[in-house]
Amino acid sequence: MDSIVQYVLDRSKLEVSHIKITNAKANSFTMSITSRATDTRPLPSTTSPMTVELHGPKGRFANLDLPEIHTSSRGADVHIADQRIDILDMEAYLAFVRSIMLDERLTLRLENGKVTVKALGMKSNIVYAKEVQLMGMKGPQIALVRTVVDGDGGGGDGDGDGVDGGEGAFTNTTVVRNPSPLEIGLGVVSFDILNAEGEKIASEEGEMYLLRGESTHTRSGRVVKGVGAKVGPGKMVGTGAKGGTWVDETIRFLSQAIEINGKLAAACS
Repeated sequence: MDSIVQYVLDRSKLEVSHIKITNAKANSFTMSITSRATDTRPLPSTTSPMTVELHGPKGRFANLDLPEIHTSSRGADVHIADQRIDILDMEAYLAFVRSIMLDERLTLRLENGKVTVKALGMKSNIVYAKEVQLMGMKGPQIALVRTVVDGDGGGGDGDGDGVDGGEGAFTNTTVVRNPSPLEIGLGVVSFDILNAEGEKIASEEGEMYLLRGESTHTRSGRVVKGVGAKVGPGKMVGTGAKGGTWVDETIRFLSQAIEINGKLAAACS
């Protein structure tokens, strides 16, 4: 019986539609997951709660507690409520975050779950392991959609109230496109903006919470006077995060092309 149940469980799939990561700390975070078990065959079963290892491209980085799961021929919804996750290997965890931020696709492996499965009035003790295929953020893509410089009353690509931060101050609004199932709170992060020659023309800072799909973010910054920039290609590069968390490392993975608008270019002159 154990071998039959192991075979059925091995052939099932776990499809993840939503991963939310919040409350980033130096060595932990809070995570919730919405997923569905499919291809569970016509054998109704109950899988006991278990702890699995989370593995990314550089191996195990944490453990995750899974709830009791009741399956039918139609599969089963698997909801994991907010759970504190302690990072066991920071290098492996950073490699996982790097992959989900930059890659088009990646694999998250659940391994070594010691579990009891009840089916047909009998119990089987087996080992749960599953590969979960995820869409990555592919960058993510960033569009600079609005710039308001200090004292600007509106108009052009910077319409709206001007900021009051002194000479060279501005507020940028960006739209981030995230095709992955990951929603993540990054806290207060900072970026440098580079011109087409790779020179730093400005820096900015603000709260960043990445939603699935499109999300809008506003950050305040200051230009580097005299460097110069033209309307056209530029780059936004993550430089750090406040709070002494692992985000200070992961935000540095972000380096995306943007289009420098007229307001920002003029402010750099």
